[in-house]
Amino acid sequence: MNRPNFLVLGAAKAGTTSLCHYLAHHPDVFVPEVKEPIFFDAEYERGLDYYWKKYFSGWSGQSAVGEGRVFNLYLPFVPRRIREGIPDAKLIAVLRNPVERAYSHWWHRFSYRDESLPFHEAIRANLARIADGILFEGEAGARLWREGLVHPRAMATTYRVYLDAGLYAQQIRRYLDLFPSRQLKVMFYEDLVSDPRSFVRDVWNFLELSNGPELTDTEPLNAARTTRRGVLESLAGKIFRGRDLIGLAPGPLQGPMRWLFREKSMVRPLLDPGVRQTLIEYYREPNGELERLVGRDLSSWSEPGIRKTTKAQEP
Repeated sequence: MNRPNFLVLGAAKAGTTSLCHYLAHHPDVFVPEVKEPIFFDAEYERGLDYYWKKYFSGWSGQSAVGEGRVFNLYLPFVPRRIREGIPDAKLIAVLRNPVERAYSHWWHRFSYRDESLPFHEAIRANLARIADGILFEGEAGARLWREGLVHPRAMATTYRVYLDAGLYAQQIRRYLDLFPSRQLKVMFYEDLVSDPRSFVRDVWNFLELSNGPELTDTEPLNAARTTRRGVLESLAGKIFRGRDLIGLAPGPLQGPMRWLFREKSMVRPLLDPGVRQTLIEYYREPNGELERLVGRDLSSWSEPGIRKTTKAQEP
């Protein structure tokens, strides 16, 4: 084997990180430790050998080898690259109520100080980018996206994708135009939250694996934070890329460092009902297209009430 045979495509803030972690509990599944390989959106020109050696060098004979990258679902130039590189790959898309997804995506970035605008202004900026025709289509769009990854502040301030990342019908159609439907499994975040064990068994079956061990740890990964990072904590996180900086320090320094890197006391606000209703209307027609495409009743996505969730329900 010199390439993966399954991909978790996304969507963003719909449990992709958690799902990859759960799948790897199976002894015949290999998922790389690197979170979200950027090969298909930013390294494709380097070739499949580079992809395999960089991300899958730890493979030790497992029959199901895969990875997850949320932007593989969103970016319009990626499906054709996957079709060219791994035409037999099994593809898994996990979709979430697009209003909740957009708000969770914004808060994730805002809480880590990768987003400076409040939600309603960030949505307006997202709409302006769409109106300007920056849609990342074709090779020109691929170059633009790659440049944004090289300069992450440009990505954060110019390429907000909160809204269009929730236009699932057009994203799913791109894959169905290139792959047989039997290779694509469309699933839903609500099902992952309500019964992660059954959800994962369903994916294992899709990958033609026998049932693996019963999951004992279903704590979500990459969960939405309830507070916002302080400036120093955010800077340390960017420099050390998730390493436990405090844990690396000598014992006497750990207490002062915890104080310096403490979280700013800012709890995630509730989504304004007026903004919620505006987004419900924005997604009403695309959600209807998705219903017809996948044959699932998604009327709950158009309910104006605020669904109460706990931190444990926010993969």
